[in-house]
Amino acid sequence: MLIYNVFGRHIGVKREGGRWLVFRADLTERKFSRLYDIAIPDTMTEDEIPGWLGDIFHEAATERHPDVKRIE
Repeated sequence: MLIYNVFGRHIGVKREGGRWLVFRADLTERKFSRLYDIAIPDTMTEDEIPGWLGDIFHEAATERHPDVKRIE
């Protein structure tokens, strides 16, 4: 699973059966909860995902958390 820090939130993204699935990630307990209301186009490449997450969650950006970074 790919783990991103999305403006201070941990989001997991996993490729399964040709589709991208999105999860809320609790890295302390290593628990992942599926987020059904966030869709990543199946044709998107792994390199494009941070930009896509940035577009979706841009309103959550703060001075402390100004960007999207892959952490795992």
